[in-house]
Amino acid sequence: MSEGVHSITETNSIKSPADVRYGIGATGELAEFAGSEGVERALVVTDADIVAAGVLDPIEGALESAGVAVEVFDGVEPEPKLSMVEDAAAALRADEFDLVVGAGGGSCMDTAKLASVLAVHDVPVRDTVGMGNAPGAGLALALLPTTAGTGSEVTHIGVFSDSEDGGNKVVVYDDQLFSDLSIVDPALTESLPAGIAAATGMDALTHAIESSVTMLRTPYSDVLARDAIERIGDNLRAAVHQGAGNDRARYEMSFAATTAGKAFVNSGLGAVHALTYPLGIECGIGHGLANAVLLPHVMAYNVPAEPEHFAEIARLLGEERAPGESTLDLAYRSVDAVMELNDDVGIPNHISELGDVDPDEFDRFADICFEYSEHNIERNPRDMDHDDVVGVFEDAY
Repeated sequence: MSEGVHSITETNSIKSPADVRYGIGATGELAEFAGSEGVERALVVTDADIVAAGVLDPIEGALESAGVAVEVFDGVEPEPKLSMVEDAAAALRADEFDLVVGAGGGSCMDTAKLASVLAVHDVPVRDTVGMGNAPGAGLALALLPTTAGTGSEVTHIGVFSDSEDGGNKVVVYDDQLFSDLSIVDPALTESLPAGIAAATGMDALTHAIESSVTMLRTPYSDVLARDAIERIGDNLRAAVHQGAGNDRARYEMSFAATTAGKAFVNSGLGAVHALTYPLGIECGIGHGLANAVLLPHVMAYNVPAEPEHFAEIARLLGEERAPGESTLDLAYRSVDAVMELNDDVGIPNHISELGDVDPDEFDRFADICFEYSEHNIERNPRDMDHDDVVGVFEDAY
């Protein structure tokens, strides 16, 4: 553990969008925002499935009630490409839009974030990749998640694939990607299919657990992460299996996903997010699902470095210390709790169950982890070298 964690003499900053509103029906707040900002034309950046499901109806209704003309760009796909950002930015530049609304999962919101900047600053999209490379402020930006998972609505991060670089993932980090308004309305998750609810919910749990043990955690991020872990443990099963019939569970999951997002944007993440890279790049496995499967195995690797912290995670997930049980044994039960949660929401606990993944490739997978996500490995609470990463893949297989 770094000495600065929880130090009363350490100065920590808090990164957050300016305005976050949440609650069932909060989408209506778009009307007040549009009116106060003098918005006349809005482009909603989303995907075709969200349009077909009618999820945009309350969003468009709120904007139109404020006299805003609304158009829709539905060209976003899962694991969005930089080319999709360029297409959305071109659509914004083609007309006099003064508000960008990102509505959907992380793919839609990330695309909207960067497109809002490129609509104002017509620079090559690849010039924005990395930390602090956005050329300036973009159009006004509102973000509304329709899943309870990524926390993208409260981060300054965009994750994309680059088709000109073999589909490898690239990341944009810049304060210009923070929204002007984020609205977390659990009503927008009513039609979420159970499988997506499970994968995105476990994505949120991964954010919370990694944030709670990362070497860069702060008192602020730790409080948020712990709260999110407990809410997800208490509510994910019901949100997945009861869906639209359980407003309370969906409310708690939406709140937890946003809380976990605010945690990790202030703390960084860990090895789970590094190890997902090759599963996404090489195997086409979705980010949330890959996180869910890898999470318990990375936790098991990390437990010896932070037994007291993982014992607390076990408690937050509903495990009680047995009489005479050691802290280390309780810590390992946090791993069991996550595996049980995966089982209960229909997610496998082993890579071999995800499809055609060749274990002979794990050595190369480890190289990919270090090439594209070494910073997440460095923030992991237990040191990892190439062989350690291979070992985790083997255990997870």
